[in-house]
Amino acid sequence: MENNFIRINFAESKIPIFKENKSKGFLTYGADNAYPQMLIDLFNSSPKHGAIVTQKADFIAGDKTEIVAYNTEDVAKANEALDSINAYEDFDSLKSKIAQDLELFDGFALEIIWNKAKTKIAEIYHLPFQNVRHSLDGHYLYAEDWTARKVEPEHYYPWNPNTRESKQVYYFKMYKAGCGEYPTAPYQSALKYIEIDTEIANFHLNSIKSGFSAQTLLQLFKGIPSPEEARQTIRRFKDNFSGTDNAGSIIIQFNDPNETPSVVNNLAPSDFDKQFDILNNTVQEEILMSHRVTSPMLFGIKTEGQLGGRNELIEAFEAFQTSYIEPRQNQMDRALSSIFKYISPVKLKTKNKPPIGLDYVELFEKGIIDRDEARIELGMSATTAMSEQVKCESCDNPFGWDDDKDLKVFAEFGEDADNFESVPLEFGDALQAMILQWLYSNEGITLETLSNNIKKPVEEIMREVDDMAQRGLIESVDDGFRITPEGTTTLENSNVGTEIVTRYTYEKAPGISGGDLLPTSRDFCQRMIRLNRVYTREEIDQISVILAREYNDPGYSAWKRRGGWMTIKGTTTHVPYCRHIWQPQLLRRRING
Repeated sequence: MENNFIRINFAESKIPIFKENKSKGFLTYGADNAYPQMLIDLFNSSPKHGAIVTQKADFIAGDKTEIVAYNTEDVAKANEALDSINAYEDFDSLKSKIAQDLELFDGFALEIIWNKAKTKIAEIYHLPFQNVRHSLDGHYLYAEDWTARKVEPEHYYPWNPNTRESKQVYYFKMYKAGCGEYPTAPYQSALKYIEIDTEIANFHLNSIKSGFSAQTLLQLFKGIPSPEEARQTIRRFKDNFSGTDNAGSIIIQFNDPNETPSVVNNLAPSDFDKQFDILNNTVQEEILMSHRVTSPMLFGIKTEGQLGGRNELIEAFEAFQTSYIEPRQNQMDRALSSIFKYISPVKLKTKNKPPIGLDYVELFEKGIIDRDEARIELGMSATTAMSEQVKCESCDNPFGWDDDKDLKVFAEFGEDADNFESVPLEFGDALQAMILQWLYSNEGITLETLSNNIKKPVEEIMREVDDMAQRGLIESVDDGFRITPEGTTTLENSNVGTEIVTRYTYEKAPGISGGDLLPTSRDFCQRMIRLNRVYTREEIDQISVILAREYNDPGYSAWKRRGGWMTIKGTTTHVPYCRHIWQPQLLRRRING
């Protein structure tokens, strides 16, 4: 018979169509208003996708929130608000939730509460983005469960600092061509691959547990049943084998009666394991591509051909930070600053957080862990020879560096410090000239950085910065301040400005007791101090290149190592640096006379 074949499909995937409609009295988020819940379900069920979203959100949330301001009063107000942005959490905790919504939905929502006098914002709360809907009259609706039989959403006014209703919703979404009031997921193109990722493990398990795996032919030799009998037979099979535990389909063939018993034929190829390995790799690649991930190792995913060393990790992070994290981070910071200015007129800047792994490098550099411990945490093998050297108390130089060779190179660069003098405070507008010089050489510097480098209190720097900003010499940017074209012209036309230069000296780190030299100071440090030279940053980098070649160590950095080495007090652990650092100085050449 022509119609004696029936296909039973046990599982069909249907990704909700992203379509907004007004049939329910409000604007639905997806055709069935279930689009955001579908995104949450995929986030919770796909190990690859979930890990990437979580890590990206962590990168965007950053390390901490920095304040860019002109005066101490605004800074004090901002710090107080950041410490308790609402009754339950600080600002950085709030921002972590915002960052996760941003990566999961491509948007976030905040509840803004004004004080009774409506003079400033009193509190800011996170609103789960999946629970917010657009009403047809321009308001926002909030409900914990939009699938409930009877939903009575809470009404909110939209964000408007001019009207200042007691409770408002700030609704932010990233721009995407073709979207209406709601955003689509930033990984929209890979939704089907994300769903596949959730089913791969389940398929492997049930291909073993069930004899009715994908592409099975069941031949029944009991005659051709009536339509109703066929439906009953199919219903029984579906009751027993449908759902996610049975991937694929079964084909039932009804045959004319004879003595032949029922036959089950597996139509599937025998190399499903290989096919699924290929599928798994394809799924991973598609998910990574949709998330704009160029280096999987940033997310703990190892791929063939990637070594995963520190340099490779740093380069990958910097590229991803520049191309993806910072643009989204900047949009988030601008949005939050536009709200926060009604608490304190400052700008908020998120400080970047390095990827997992770089933390161990920092721990090593601070002497908290040794080289082998750092290498192991970074996924590299320990250096046995180095480990033995570190444990050797009697070693004169556990790192094998040649002090004489180092000093010879250092002596070939720099200038005699006696050719320079510190800029005296009575020297005209010396402090403002210093600030201009620093901003001329380093675009985007915070008040704290200026204070540390110029060695003046933050309050004093603030006063000068405020005056210079009003005169148009400097301007505020996302990451601090920068010199304006007018400020550059002023500096270049000023004898004060042109005489001031930035140089680095080899001296004791701030906060460490004692003088530049101690009776126990190593010979290398004593000789470096006696050289009495000042260096540009470019010269220090040149020294790094030369010594890296001499020691056959591509990672050698004279900037980080400075020279010499030290044994941590009370331990047998040696670290490749000492108590001296490269200290920045603002100097002017001595006037002969």
